[in-house]
Order: sequence, then C-alpha cells, then structure tokens
Amino acid sequence: MSTSVSILQRLERHTVRLLDFLALRPGFAALVLGALALFVYLPGVIMLSPVDRTEVIYTLTSQKMLAQDTAIDASFDGEHFQFRPIGIYWFQVAAGKLLGEWSWDDVITYRLPSLLGGILAVVALWWLSRPLVGPRRAIIAAALFAVSPIVALQATLAIPEGPLLLTIVITQLCLMRIYASEPDENRHELWLAMAFWVAQGVSILLNALAVPILSLVTVVLLYVFDRRLAWLWRLRPLIGVLLMCAIAAPWLLIRAHFDGGVPFAGMPWDKFIRALGGAQNMKWHAAPLTFTLAILLGTLPAAIFLFPALRNLWQTRSLAVERFLFAWIVGYWLYLELIASKPALYTVQAIFPAIALAIALVIDPTRTPAQAKTGQGLIVPPQTLRMPWWLVAIGLSGIYVGGLWLAGAVFDWTIALVIAVVVAMLTLSAVAILRNYAAAWFAAAVTGFALFIPSTFALVMPHMEIGWPAQRMEEALAPLRRCVTGPVGVIGFREPSATFAFGRTAYSNIPAVADWIAAGDNAIALVDDRWQPDLDEALAARGASKPQRLGCIETFNVMRGCPLHFSIYAAGREKLAPECQLSEEYACTRPLPVQADPDSRCR
Repeated sequence: MSTSVSILQRLERHTVRLLDFLALRPGFAALVLGALALFVYLPGVIMLSPVDRTEVIYTLTSQKMLAQDTAIDASFDGEHFQFRPIGIYWFQVAAGKLLGEWSWDDVITYRLPSLLGGILAVVALWWLSRPLVGPRRAIIAAALFAVSPIVALQATLAIPEGPLLLTIVITQLCLMRIYASEPDENRHELWLAMAFWVAQGVSILLNALAVPILSLVTVVLLYVFDRRLAWLWRLRPLIGVLLMCAIAAPWLLIRAHFDGGVPFAGMPWDKFIRALGGAQNMKWHAAPLTFTLAILLGTLPAAIFLFPALRNLWQTRSLAVERFLFAWIVGYWLYLELIASKPALYTVQAIFPAIALAIALVIDPTRTPAQAKTGQGLIVPPQTLRMPWWLVAIGLSGIYVGGLWLAGAVFDWTIALVIAVVVAMLTLSAVAILRNYAAAWFAAAVTGFALFIPSTFALVMPHMEIGWPAQRMEEALAPLRRCVTGPVGVIGFREPSATFAFGRTAYSNIPAVADWIAAGDNAIALVDDRWQPDLDEALAARGASKPQRLGCIETFNVMRGCPLHFSIYAAGREKLAPECQLSEEYACTRPLPVQADPDSRCR
C-alpha cells in the first residue's frame, strides 16, 4: 500500500471521529467553528490595507460621523448617497465609540462589524440547520461556508456585506425551518418567526431590500413546486411586518430629513428601483453567466461537488429541506442573472449557505448522532469533479508564482513556505477525491483554504509592490514627512484610499498644487507623468519654476486598470536633512513628458 493511501486512510478515520465527536458536543462545536472563522478572517482585518474604494468611502464617512458626533449625517465629501442605508454606519460608529478616539484613524476599527458578522454567520448556519440536517452535516456546511473566499473577503472589509451575512443566514434558515416543520410542530415557530422579521429589518438598514428579495424569490419558486402559501401564516406576518418596518424606519426618516421631507426625492425612478436591490452600484453591464462564474469561484473548495449536490436536490425535491434549498439556490441565481444590477462580489454570497448545506447533504449519508455512532464516513458522490493531483499541484504553484510576479510582490522564504503548505494540502485533497476519501478531502480542503485565505490577505497581498497606490505613496513619503509636515496633494489618482492616507487635501488639482509651489508652501505634491505638462503650464502662468524631483513612484491603479508613474515634489524646500531623504528605490528612471496626452490619463 502506498504511503499516500496510508496517510489518507488515517486522515479519513480521524476526520470522521472528530466530526462525530463535535456532533455530540454542541457547545464545543460552536467554539471550534467560531475559532475557525476567527482564524480565517482576523489576519486580513488587521493586515490588509484598504483595498476597495467602497470600503474607504464607508470608513471615511463613519470616521466623520464620529468626529462630528452625529448619527444621521452620513455624507462623503458633502454628498449623501441616497441608496446607501444608515445601518452599516451605525455599526461602524458603535465600534469606534466602543474602542475610543485613539482607534478612529485605523481601518481595523471599521472592519470589526464585518468580522463579527462573518463569525456569527458561520455559527448561526451550524446552529439553525442542526435540527433539519443533523449535527454532523451542519458542522460540515458551516466549515465549508467559513472558508469560502468571497465570504472571507466580506468578513474582512468595512462594507455592509459583512454584517449582512448574518442576516442572510438567520432569515433563510428560520424560513426553511418554518417551511419544513409539520403543522403540529409549532413549539419553536414563534421565536423563529420573530427572528426572521428582526433579521429582515436589520438587513434593510444594512442593504435595502437585498435580503427581502432573496426570501421572496425563494418563496416564489417554492410556490411553483407545491402550489401552497398557507404555511406563510406561521411567520405571523401581521405582527412581523410591523416589527420589520419599525426596525427599518430610521433609514427612511433620515432620508426624508435630507431629501426635503420625502425619502429619495429627486432620485430618478430607474435608479431608485435598482437601489432597492442593495447599496452597491454596478458600473458596467454584467456579461452573461458572470454570477454563475462568481458562484463557482466563491464556493471553492466545495465547488467540485456543486453539480452532484444540485442533482441530488432535484432528485429529492419531494423532501421539504431539499426542495427549499433548491428554491433558494436556483431562485436567487435566476434573479442575479436576469435582473440584478449589483456586482457579483456583493451578491452571490447569499447563495453560499444553501450550497454548503446541499453539499453536506450529498457527501454525508448520516443525519443524527445515533447514525454517527455507527462510524459511517463521508462519500464521494458520482459526477464529482476530479482532477489529477499533478495538475492541481502545478496549476496552483503556477498561479501563485505568476500572480506574485505580475503584482511585483517581494518574495521571501515565509511566503515560499506558506505557498508550499497550501499547495501540499490542496494537492492532498485532490488525491483524496481520486481515491474516494471524502472525509480526508474535507479535512485537507478546509485546512488548505483556512491557510490560503489569511496568508493571502495578511502576508502575500501586503507584500505586493503594485496594486496598492496609496500604501506605496505612504511608504515612499514616510522619510520626507519628517521635514515636510504640510498637506499632500495627489494628481492623477482620485481614489478614496488616497484621502484615507493623506486627508482631504489628497483630492487636489493642478491649480492648487501650482499655488503651493509658487507660494513656497510647506507641502508635498505627487504628480502623475501624464499631468506634468499641465503643471508646467500652470507654474509658468504664475511665474514660478518647478522644484527638483525628489523621487518617483511606479504603481498600478487596479480600480481603473492602468499604470501610474508619480513624481514627488516638496514645495518650499530647496534642501532636505539627510534623515528626510527618500529611499534609493524611489529614484527616477523615466524622463518627464513634454506634451500632454489627456486620452492616456488614468481616470
């Protein structure tokens, strides 16, 4: 018997024993799942620089609300975004007040609601699904959900989707339990119904009607299957709708305050309809199957079971749980592909709890602790996607190394070790599938992604030389800031991350920078090469000459998809003290352009 088979057999036995052990000890299982989620999400929360422009806008808005001690004025640069509900700002402001004023300048503070929402969503998925699918399957589903890359990203960034994860899990699983319960099983229906409506109300405060739409399309497809709606009365809708509206009402009242007495006044009808689906605007029309691709990538590592899991739900749709999960997945998928106007990154996560449960149903033949005592393991169902182990190993290594090279990441032995461990674990999971060891796959895949996600967010991405313009600017200017303490203006990069790094003055323009230089102000200017001729012209009009370039920064604007080449100038400074000199790595190697080319600018 080969060594690999022996390793897989031992891993298979130990994993089944661990799952059975946790299934019989609910309190310990909750602790383990919470710890898994914390391990996966926390490193990114702490180490990842502001990456998403929306995250920075939310952060700066909440920061301003803290500074002004206001609970209703959620504006960015004087603009109130009508389509962004107030809830996420309240959560972020609460985190800032809880930690104190010392934390208000750190993005970590504003990510804490997302971190907590992600962890609680994992635990809630396990807790609420146990009575229907059994404790062992609930543990498997929660673990797979915890290591989903998109779920991890949303639990890391300071955006509404992190806390929204918890409301999605609560609303849908409470709805599923009420739908799947027998008419005489009403012992838990009241609290399930109230939890459903409370979560719906909180979700509206966070992201408009995104979660109500999810529940609605699920109910619609269930009606297509069984032609009955009487079970909805068990939700206590007369009381529940009032409760939901009471929780969501502050958003409408605040909107009425800023919109002249009528919420959303002046907002075009088409934009208003699109805004009801959530707070994120899609800047481009999604290509066909965009959301399908996002679902496949986002449900890794469990995506290899997606087809047999869906096939199993269809074949067993006579069962209430399976029918509900099918309606949840397919109903919302159809909504996304046919109607949704929000980016896939902010929407597809609503399907992931259902997919995780569907996969747990198909790979685990047991439901109860009594069945678990028989020692029955997990199975690899027919039509599971299988890939040669060598293809997985070579492919993952190539993606890692190629991605690091393209991003200009600083490669060291720590990163090399992490890559080796992650590739080894995921290669082992591929071997396990080929050998039909489903429990060994589960252990290796969850471990691999539990290492891949935090190492990527906290170790690999922060080491990238390009793709983080604001962070790279901060690092380059750190010595210079010891001598030049005035404002920093950035020309050619109007992303919120620059404002987060340097303050409101970062949103400068050519006339403002030319005024600083001409007046000899204590200030710093970073000017992209494409704007240099405009600066020369503005300085000539003021009878001033451009100071010597102190250094240059090459980076990449991932939001716009274009390279950036900045020159660094210090206004009012002829000479700098030695401790204020820029590092040699920021020496200029490109000549400045003579003529302006507006079409080439990164906008």
